[in-house]
Amino acid sequence: MNPPVERRIAGHRVLHLDSTTSTNEVARTGLARGGLAAGDVVLADAQTAGRGRRGRTWVSVPGRSLAASIVLAPPAAVARPTRLIVLAAVAACRALEACGARGLRIKWPNDLMRGERKVGGLLVETLAAAGTPGLVVLGIGLNLALRPGDLPPGLADSAGDAGLSEGPSTRDAVLAALLAELDDALAQVGTPADEARGEEYRRRSWLTGRQVELRAGGTVLSACLADVTPDGDLVLPDGRRLPGESVELLSVAAR
Repeated sequence: MNPPVERRIAGHRVLHLDSTTSTNEVARTGLARGGLAAGDVVLADAQTAGRGRRGRTWVSVPGRSLAASIVLAPPAAVARPTRLIVLAAVAACRALEACGARGLRIKWPNDLMRGERKVGGLLVETLAAAGTPGLVVLGIGLNLALRPGDLPPGLADSAGDAGLSEGPSTRDAVLAALLAELDDALAQVGTPADEARGEEYRRRSWLTGRQVELRAGGTVLSACLADVTPDGDLVLPDGRRLPGESVELLSVAAR
């Protein structure tokens, strides 16, 4: 591990693994055993059991993707998981664009899109284990550069990449930019810069204006989504605001 960097919220130390089942799993285990702490990062060249939201599979391609988990002790104002996703999604977009990506948008709540293809995803897991109060693990998977045949048939039709060059130097540059953006975002909670990030999340919304099917409070709704708020909530055409934590996105109609 690298020596700790003082006064940072994200990216104190980076544990680099050649291969693992899931970086989130390694982060949770490391915390339980006392080997990791808030601010630490688990980075893997390859994952064999990467997971996305609601248990979906996430495939990492060695040399052409980024798979990392960041242990965080977010400020109290970021207690809502959706609010942390807002900040992390904007940080990921900015980091990729700083390295040359273009045209990135955010599919509520936690996917990064380039055109009609998913290029990345975020996963927030709250830790309830003894001795880890207030800690979360933020998992991030990004496709940086893909080749034909990198993804299985079930994903090849819907997944894409950020349009960057392949190789560890690109991956490391994206990670460094991501940690810096995320660190700034968490340090600036409650400031005008924080408000600007929320508005950026809203402007980058890929889902706004699309016909969607949602499950909210046991009820399935079909509507053309009117807006996504800076806090990660959804707004229906009739003005109803659905808290992000209580909504499941079931489907999106093709354009």
